Amino acid sequence: MLKKSAILITGSNGFIGSKLMDHLSNLRKYRVIGLVRKSSNLSRLEGKNYELRFGDINGNIKDILEDVDIVIHTAGKASDWGKYEEFYKTNVLGALNIAQTAIESGVKRLIHYSSTVVYGFNGNIDTRENKPLNPFNNNYCKTKAIAEMELSKYKDKIELIIIRPSNVFGPGDFSFTLPLFKTLEKGLIGFVNGGKPITSPCYVKNLCKATELACETKKGIGEAFNISDGNDIPWIEFLKLVAKNLNAKVPKLNVPSIPLMIIAKFMSFFYNLFGSRKPPFLTPYRIAISSRDYSFSIEKAKKLLNYHPPYSTEEGIKESIEWYRNL
Repeated sequence: MLKKSAILITGSNGFIGSKLMDHLSNLRKYRVIGLVRKSSNLSRLEGKNYELRFGDINGNIKDILEDVDIVIHTAGKASDWGKYEEFYKTNVLGALNIAQTAIESGVKRLIHYSSTVVYGFNGNIDTRENKPLNPFNNNYCKTKAIAEMELSKYKDKIELIIIRPSNVFGPGDFSFTLPLFKTLEKGLIGFVNGGKPITSPCYVKNLCKATELACETKKGIGEAFNISDGNDIPWIEFLKLVAKNLNAKVPKLNVPSIPLMIIAKFMSFFYNLFGSRKPPFLTPYRIAISSRDYSFSIEKAKKLLNYHPPYSTEEGIKESIEWYRNL
């Protein structure tokens, strides 16, 4: 019997990481290993007989990577609030430590999770991967772009593939999906700029499929790929889909983005001034991502990865609502 390729997933206890653990384990053609810290919350991995290794992406992990063929690096600090040093340590230094240790340990391929935020929030209509990186003035966005630029220096030493997911949602997501559903049910949500700006939904199961293909590809080595559901739609249409399947009322409130952005900047200034660890209700990032077109082409992924999203956005919403109802 041929030896199964070993895949190690960093951040395997997170929303996306745990879904990848499920997806790749169910294929039964890989030996799937999760990298977690000893202090990590493992609730998303409960009830599964996963192989876990304990370590820190900023620590000495050479022994952990010794028998690994592919590393999928999903771990990172994803937030629109926090100190630059914290983001840089995790998103840049952590990624570099993973890459350097992977090379030293003989890992064949590194699949690095970045984000479409690296393009910034201006002029994204069917944006392709050759658009220059121009991140929004936000610590998360800036450090994701820096990480990509630094990792690109290792292309000749390891098979590097960069995944840039758009707006990821799905069951198990407590950062975007759960708050959105709760807010819609309460009827407290509205539209920025009439809900006309385009958003780019990415159902997490589609993202898992794209990552599976990235593990197998021979054509996509050294490349970056936008990943989404492939049917970018105005925010108003996305929220209508959610409301319809949630049996909630469609939001009616329409607020222009300019006054919201001014308020968000003032709130952020004062929260920073007093050293708040918690973000204000409005941040410039949240206003920008909901008030400007945010649409990305997946043609390159279709061509080189043979990626064709197996789920529609509405199917993803329905499965997410089923999870929400069962919480």
